[in-house]
Amino acid sequence: MSSRPSWSPSRTIRAIFAERRVYIRTDNSTRYLAIRPATQVVGVIAVAAVLGWAAYATSAMVSRALDGHTAQSKLEVMAEAYKARLAAYANQQLALEEQLNQANQRRDEVTQRLSDKQARLIDAANNLQAAQAELTVLRGEYEDALDAKHDDAARLTKLEARRSELEATITESRTVNANLDSTLARMTQAMDQVVAERDATTDSEARLNGEVVRLATAVDQMQDREDRLLSQLEDAARTSFAGMETLFSRSSIDLDRILAEARRDYSGTGGPFQPITDEDQAASDSIEADTRVASLMQDLDTVNLMRFAAQRLPFGIPFDGGRVTSGFGPRRDPKGRGRGMHEGIDIAAPRGTPVHATASGVVIFAGRQRGYGIVVKIRHAFGFETVYAHNSRARVKVGQRVSRGDWIGDVGSTGRSTGNHLHYEIRIDNKPVNPMKFVEAARDVL
Repeated sequence: MSSRPSWSPSRTIRAIFAERRVYIRTDNSTRYLAIRPATQVVGVIAVAAVLGWAAYATSAMVSRALDGHTAQSKLEVMAEAYKARLAAYANQQLALEEQLNQANQRRDEVTQRLSDKQARLIDAANNLQAAQAELTVLRGEYEDALDAKHDDAARLTKLEARRSELEATITESRTVNANLDSTLARMTQAMDQVVAERDATTDSEARLNGEVVRLATAVDQMQDREDRLLSQLEDAARTSFAGMETLFSRSSIDLDRILAEARRDYSGTGGPFQPITDEDQAASDSIEADTRVASLMQDLDTVNLMRFAAQRLPFGIPFDGGRVTSGFGPRRDPKGRGRGMHEGIDIAAPRGTPVHATASGVVIFAGRQRGYGIVVKIRHAFGFETVYAHNSRARVKVGQRVSRGDWIGDVGSTGRSTGNHLHYEIRIDNKPVNPMKFVEAARDVL
């Protein structure tokens, strides 16, 4: 029997004066001002106090105005004043409601604008690949502009030196021989030409400086886009890593050992030695200094190794449509010989149902074996081995290389069997493990 909640003044106040928000939009951001219930209560009390004071003042004025009138006239005047106050209260309430409606409308508009901005952000992320190509072009233009700037600076220095030499020559000519006016004119003309070339070089340098600033800004923008792309790639790598880690953890595989063997057997680098220039070295140092890129590449390498290992391990089931009739572990012997260890799972299916390899590997046995009947054994990577027993027929030979999904046999009831089914085992370093963990992991994760 549930008890009814007791009445509480604070709960009633919070119900009447719920928190309200007033949204304020600027050019760069949208903010809101939260009006808490306590603030609203204080505001209502303040308004009530002002209105009470106004009522008291109005009553005092009416009392002074009615000193010479009868009691009935005083009541009529007070009634009219009360009606006027009620009308004022109603007008104030309408004004407050109108302001609240306007604030809600502004909030809806801001919400719509935020949704539009999110859509534009998604479009910007989609254009990141094109932006990276543009960044490469801009970097090349930036380096060309810097080289041109350095060349103009060197040329300006030479022109300044030449102008100084010409000025010194002119001064010396005037001192030695005042009659060398023609020579002085030629020198002056040459100096004017040097000054004109210097001014042109100065203007070119100013333009190049502006171009350098523009390209530097563009490079910064491209780097910002690259940072956003790196963040997205890091999120994707973490998601892929978590999925693959779940796959291996559900199948109780020693992931560290698998990755170590994968790196040892399936990783390698090489190639002829090619010396690099100072520019190549600077670019290489810049990339290697970016710890985020290095960490991302390491995570992607780990995910690739995990995917590589998963493709070579027996995740899955030999055929669809069967029914698991006996699981892995201790069980009562179907022939009535007491309890024994069942090192695989039994999957019942009609006779002749195709049996498929659950991973790529090499057939190490295909024939009859005591208790197993016609059996096929396949050796896989990382010390894994799968066994398919009680077949009516084997469709592979010893030494044959098979791939995941290849037809290797037909369901039957050969050997020690009570009916048509497939006995399926997974062994790691010749130790049997529960195949259902691999079947369920592939079903839930892959």
